Amino acid sequence: MSKLNGDVLLYIFQHLHDLININSNNKKNYKNSLHSCLFVNKLWCEIMIPVLWSYPHNYVYKKNLLLNIIISHLSNNSIKFLKDENIIEKNFQKQKLSFNYIRFCKYLNNIHYIFPNYKQRLRKEIYKLFIRECSSIKCLSYDMLDYSICEFPNANVSLSNLSELDCTEEQYSYYKLAQICRSIEKIKFKINENELSRVAKLIEMQKQIKYIFIEEYVECERFAHVLEKQANSIIYLNLRTFVHSLLYTLLPKLINLQFLRIHMEGKQSEKFKECIMNAGYYKLQILELQKISLELAINIIQNTNGNLWKIKIRLANCNKAKEYNQTIYKYCPNIKYVTVFLNRIETLEELENIFIKCQHLKAIDIDESILKEYCDNFLELIIKSAPLSLYKIHLYYENQFSEKTLNLFFSSWGGENKKTLHLYSRCSNWVRFTKKYKGVVEYDYYKDDFWNHEITWN
Repeated sequence: MSKLNGDVLLYIFQHLHDLININSNNKKNYKNSLHSCLFVNKLWCEIMIPVLWSYPHNYVYKKNLLLNIIISHLSNNSIKFLKDENIIEKNFQKQKLSFNYIRFCKYLNNIHYIFPNYKQRLRKEIYKLFIRECSSIKCLSYDMLDYSICEFPNANVSLSNLSELDCTEEQYSYYKLAQICRSIEKIKFKINENELSRVAKLIEMQKQIKYIFIEEYVECERFAHVLEKQANSIIYLNLRTFVHSLLYTLLPKLINLQFLRIHMEGKQSEKFKECIMNAGYYKLQILELQKISLELAINIIQNTNGNLWKIKIRLANCNKAKEYNQTIYKYCPNIKYVTVFLNRIETLEELENIFIKCQHLKAIDIDESILKEYCDNFLELIIKSAPLSLYKIHLYYENQFSEKTLNLFFSSWGGENKKTLHLYSRCSNWVRFTKKYKGVVEYDYYKDDFWNHEITWN
């Protein structure tokens, strides 16, 4: 391994880095592995340092140590000023640096966590340092625009490749960013209507916007117009907001959309329903809906082209649970992760059809109670008909099953030469089975890593 050439090592290290960012649960598994690579030899260290420092906050163990290293990059005059103003300790000593670590920094979105809250002048000095030394910043800390970073020396270079932007504050810097940035692909909006015209100018100047996250009510004709111009390049749309007219004009034009998440507050208007039902979702791969009726979920799925591999439903009206389960096996042959419902009559029969026709299935998510009369049959059905690829089950309520039934289920699973079964719940009543059936079943508290791969914001 130590004789692999630099390009191969960089590819491997970068892949490990990407695994951490794709799934937060991988962080504990791979973080130590990345750090240990620093100590193999000089070549490994020189290749790994830029990877680790590209996202400095992601790999730090002690934030005060990271802050001290960053401060050590400042000039002696700057450090003297900070000491004289009691911004840093009088006895602070610059560390001896083997690299200019700052120039490797790219993703600064969480860097503000390392600063004491009250030391605003220290932040300004550090942000000046980042702008001056970083060769290519991809993502900013949420507060960096508060410090007029577009006016700092070297801003035209360090910000020219910015790819992510979180628009959550009232900022006059949006217009200045528009003069510098052309490569922003991910943008999040949580601002009032007074700011939208400046943000609209920023969007207008980008080559292609791919990821959009809208958290606030948006009603601006120019804003809607510039987003429509980007419609062909948008692959990710995340709406967490009240219904707004922007959705009506934009959604039907997103012909290349791959990810759609809607968390809708308030009553859904007829115009909203009509918009959802008339849009085409031919390239959609991931669908996440919260507080959206199953009728609309069914319609979205029916308007896809068989590419869906993940469907997550929360807080839906379940009157059409049977029809929803039918829609899964009729329109989603490539489904891997899916919410199903077993809280209505005849829903278990449809789950059997899902098992038979969806042979890529890895995980089923049941976020509602199961009909009491279905419990034992549900476990029997998994053993009898579930595809060999299935190894994750999330259950909303685990106390519905008798201990006798569970013992029989786990014994049968272990005898089928299947993967270790991962059970997820918000309770912990099944922990005792992980010891009895070690290697057969593992228990996890329910969290987002159940859904495995994600199109992540960062």
